[in-house]
Amino acid sequence: KMSTEKGGKKVGGKGKGEGENTEATKTPEQLSYEAIRDGVGMIKRSISSGEVRFMHRAMRNFGRVRRGLMNTTLSPALSLGFKDGDDRLAWLKGAIGEVAPMQLDDSAADAKPADEEAKLAGDAEPEVQIYLQLLVTAFLIDGKRNAEAAECSEVVVEQVSRTRRRISNELAAKAFFFYSWANELVGKSAAIRPELFAALRTTTLRSDDAGQTALLNQLLRNFLEHNLIDQAQKLASKTAFPESASNSEAARYLFYLGRIEAIQLEYSSAYANLELAIRKAPKGAVGFLQAANKLAVIVKMLLGEIPDRETFNAPTLQRSLKPYLALTQAVRVGDLARFSAVVKEFRPTFEADKNYTLILRLRHNVIKTGVRMISLSYSRISLSDVAQKLQLDGREEAEYIVAKCIRDGVIDAGIVHEEGYVRSNEVLDIYGTSEPQGAFHSRIQFCLNLYNDSVRAMRYAPNAYRKYLDKSDDGRERAQTEADIAEMEEEEEGDF
Repeated sequence: KMSTEKGGKKVGGKGKGEGENTEATKTPEQLSYEAIRDGVGMIKRSISSGEVRFMHRAMRNFGRVRRGLMNTTLSPALSLGFKDGDDRLAWLKGAIGEVAPMQLDDSAADAKPADEEAKLAGDAEPEVQIYLQLLVTAFLIDGKRNAEAAECSEVVVEQVSRTRRRISNELAAKAFFFYSWANELVGKSAAIRPELFAALRTTTLRSDDAGQTALLNQLLRNFLEHNLIDQAQKLASKTAFPESASNSEAARYLFYLGRIEAIQLEYSSAYANLELAIRKAPKGAVGFLQAANKLAVIVKMLLGEIPDRETFNAPTLQRSLKPYLALTQAVRVGDLARFSAVVKEFRPTFEADKNYTLILRLRHNVIKTGVRMISLSYSRISLSDVAQKLQLDGREEAEYIVAKCIRDGVIDAGIVHEEGYVRSNEVLDIYGTSEPQGAFHSRIQFCLNLYNDSVRAMRYAPNAYRKYLDKSDDGRERAQTEADIAEMEEEEEGDF
């Protein structure tokens, strides 16, 4: 008996080692195919059990599956949702490109037998077909084949509209995301705007939070792309963004809202929204963080403040923010000539970032900074010297600018028009004014908002009380699965 047990343990140990070696020697093609197959399995499990959490897991892993896509794995994976001879299957394989059959090792073949895969294709749900077509659309977009991606996404949206169930809300939201993106790449974003509005109306009536967040963001992006700022502001003011939205969608919404408010001169609320967007964005969404920080730097300077140096020293932002660092240095010292040179040198970069019109507004801030520094340096200075230092056209323009700065409270001074000079008043005790109170209030408000956002973002294991009620093996397995889902980090940077 002892020899038998020892032999059994020995055989079991050998099998485990072989399994680990097989896992380590799998090719990228095999890993990609297994990831697609696991996603299909999660969707089918969600449909059969009626539990949305499996659909959530499949959508969270969409970005990871997308990064590993290749035509050698995507083409055979289509058989998991389409029968042989299907016209749609032939079109999708033609769009991907004919490839040689993928060779699977014995372990991959044993993981899911051929007859079971045939059963999957025979009993495929519409959600499985939509999931596979979304992978094809993402693969075509990544391959710069935008026309084919737009055609594929259009078919997906039509199928979503025909066969839509509440359990597939997140899948439908992903379909509209790729539909809007693909049409934007081919220059047809304005033509699909009525369809997006119709879909938003439908999702609102169905109380579909995932669809509302995705469609609101796509419509705001659509309006901003065509410079329809008033329409975008009306849409944002007439709709309510769902509080249950994911962090990535909330970050997008706050970024679009911040850009709209910055263009409409509402700099304080714009900067607050941009700060929230930067905090909510996933750390791996480097492109989004760069765009948000660029806009935040400009808005902060339009508020009359200078951004911190740490913002420009971040490893992922240092290179992209280099033109904005030069711009900030020119604004900080109030050098109008240096500011004009920086704007002229980096104008193509600013126009590509769609921040050029906002940067032109900084000229007034540069002049105000220069006037403030002159007022602090001189107790009495002629208007001609002010015009010379600020490189203005003449004394009259300098007088007008100084008068405006006095009216706006930038400097505490007076103009003696008869003798043509500016006289600075004595600097009063700042603690005798309301400025410390305003700064203290803004800091308290920031802390309160941070606390409220943290409370809303807290997550709890679903149905945690069941561990006290259900002591069976199935109950423990379900509790373990739910705990794993609660601890899983959302891979949301794939959409940025």
